[in-house]
Amino acid sequence: APAPAPPPRSPHGLLPWRASGSTVGSGWCEAEVPQTGWNLFRQCGNLQLTVLTYNLFWWNLFGVRGGNGGSAGKLIAENGPFDVMGFQECRDARRVLKDAGLHAAYNVVDEGHGLAMAYNKSAWEELGAGSRLIADDRRDQYYGTRAVSWLRLRHASRGATVLFLNHHGPLPINSGGHCGPQATAYGLLRAASTEARAGDSVILVGDFNADATSSIQRTLQGSLHRLVEHGIDAVFASCPGVSGRRLGTGGSDHEALEARLVI
Repeated sequence: APAPAPPPRSPHGLLPWRASGSTVGSGWCEAEVPQTGWNLFRQCGNLQLTVLTYNLFWWNLFGVRGGNGGSAGKLIAENGPFDVMGFQECRDARRVLKDAGLHAAYNVVDEGHGLAMAYNKSAWEELGAGSRLIADDRRDQYYGTRAVSWLRLRHASRGATVLFLNHHGPLPINSGGHCGPQATAYGLLRAASTEARAGDSVILVGDFNADATSSIQRTLQGSLHRLVEHGIDAVFASCPGVSGRRLGTGGSDHEALEARLVI
């Protein structure tokens, strides 16, 4: 039989999800495989924004060391401003922003699972937020289920809209957890496709517990631009990046990463 025709592009430049009929993984985190040619790339405009992803190593940096003199917040203050930030292993994003002297300038969205997001409230307005479970740690290194949190924003003066997703991936490293690497990657892409609305630019940040060579990151690169990566942390987006930077650890065991892009 001939290969199915690629799905049509939606009016807003994103391809609506179109399943191929195949699945990967098993159990509750089984994921559909999209048709060949499906992606989240889009035509982009001229509004520049800067995003941050940062695993805060909370149990140690804040639990053991009491915040280390506000070192994570100081890193953010010294390298900002950021339009949107995604934190992993975060129990209190407001504390981090207070350490940065930015608690009055940002709104925090915390959908649980140690995932928190913050956006510059003078430049952006919130349109919606949520989370969904997409993966499960493998039993030999089990800490629990893994989620992706999302936040939709509209630029206050330009009207551009963004779907910002934040993820902390399953263990062991590069495994994709119980359902495997492709199921995790497709679960993330399906979440982005489902939550995106007309005109949205998609940005996905996180500690993926998977490095640049992993099947997870390589699968994501088939549908999103990778803007910056280091170790197991990365930023992906539907629009190409302008620049990416490693900002240092600020007392964490991960480096904070900055990405600039034009949407």
